[in-house]
Amino acid sequence: MTDTARPFRTALLISLMNPKAILFFVSFFIQFVDPGYAHPGLSFIILGIIVQVCSVLYLSMLIFGGAHLARAFRRRRKLAAGATGSVGGLFIGFGVKLAGATLG
Repeated sequence: MTDTARPFRTALLISLMNPKAILFFVSFFIQFVDPGYAHPGLSFIILGIIVQVCSVLYLSMLIFGGAHLARAFRRRRKLAAGATGSVGGLFIGFGVKLAGATLG
């Protein structure tokens, strides 16, 4: 196995063995499975595949969008500095609001 495949395999194994995720999907999907259907396991598998396809599409958009933003910030140092300052100001504002809420 290559070094790049090892983290993926480890993450996949951890995800598949996560009892919270398994219990969530079983309890959520049960609403959409007809108990009179001859193969209810097939319904669970199809619903799981649909969720995984949606997840892959969503996460792929996040990855490619994040990579595009990272390239833009690397090319424009002033934009990166402005964004960093804006986020810092936002966190300072949250801190002031939180301090005011707890003291007042």
